[in-house]
Amino acid sequence: MRFAQVSRPTVAVVFAAIAGAIVGGLLLASPLAQWQGTSNESAPASSELAVFPFETADGRKLTLKAFSDKAVLLNLWATWCPPCRKEMPSLDRLQSLKGGTDFEVVALSIDKGGTEQVQPFFEEIGIKRLEMYLDQPGVSMQALKIVGLPTTLLVGKDGRELARWVGPKEWDDPETVKEIEALLARSEGD
Repeated sequence: MRFAQVSRPTVAVVFAAIAGAIVGGLLLASPLAQWQGTSNESAPASSELAVFPFETADGRKLTLKAFSDKAVLLNLWATWCPPCRKEMPSLDRLQSLKGGTDFEVVALSIDKGGTEQVQPFFEEIGIKRLEMYLDQPGVSMQALKIVGLPTTLLVGKDGRELARWVGPKEWDDPETVKEIEALLARSEGD
């Protein structure tokens, strides 16, 4: 059996490429791993959210400051994202359970098609309680340093991020509701 002769520089380049890929993958995976799954991570106490614009279905311009008197469960999603589509009914039910003067579910669509794309989806799956919020320019993901959809942030009445979840969740599950209530109670006790 004959082996092809490979030069030392070629072996060194291949080895360096493999080692670089491994190290780069580990460096990239480490910060992402903390946000994977459906568990929450408490944000640092000084985690004030970036200000970014979005709008309502009727074109009214907003920022999260419009909800400053409420705790907000901010969910970034898109109609083309299967896990987002799956969790949307539970967000609608959570808004029915908890929504009011102190709490609001803000489901922020990043779909480029805006109302014309989101409205048929809301009708298709029977969304009745959620308002339609749109980020057509797509600035929210970068402003909030979000790397995947769906991503959901719990924002206290003071505008600070209390927790972050990546991935779908059953938002109206009793354990999830208790988790949200505990995080909010803890933030109000600070």
